[in-house]
Amino acid sequence: MNKRLSMSLESYLETIADLQTKFGAVRTSDLAEKMGCKRSSVTNALRKLSAKGLINYQAYRPVTLTKSGHIAISKLTMYHRIIEDFLKNILALSEDFASEEACRLEHNLSRETIERLKVFMEFMRSNQNLDLDKIKKAFSIYLENDI
Repeated sequence: MNKRLSMSLESYLETIADLQTKFGAVRTSDLAEKMGCKRSSVTNALRKLSAKGLINYQAYRPVTLTKSGHIAISKLTMYHRIIEDFLKNILALSEDFASEEACRLEHNLSRETIERLKVFMEFMRSNQNLDLDKIKKAFSIYLENDI
């Protein structure tokens, strides 16, 4: 995934990965139902993902991820975890909301920003003078008093 996919194509790829994990291969009709769109939209997206080498796609055949597709999903999963970690452990958002918000943000933040969040979280955890749990607790108290 040298160049980021559009938010829509990333969503298709994630849904394909999810359905493939559950069922082994993905039918276009199942993908359309899960994505809440028409089969023609799904076909268009599948052609684009196939052209990028991320999926194995032939008309009227089940869809599967390629090795490159699995790598792309791994990166998206990593992006999600980094963002979710920041939202939960620095901004003190609830676990459920942080996960939902990370799903939205992972498609829109630049790689540079996500990498900076990762480095920031590593810094927070490795700096011996900083206690992440104390900072999170102090911030939560601040939020309660300030809002």
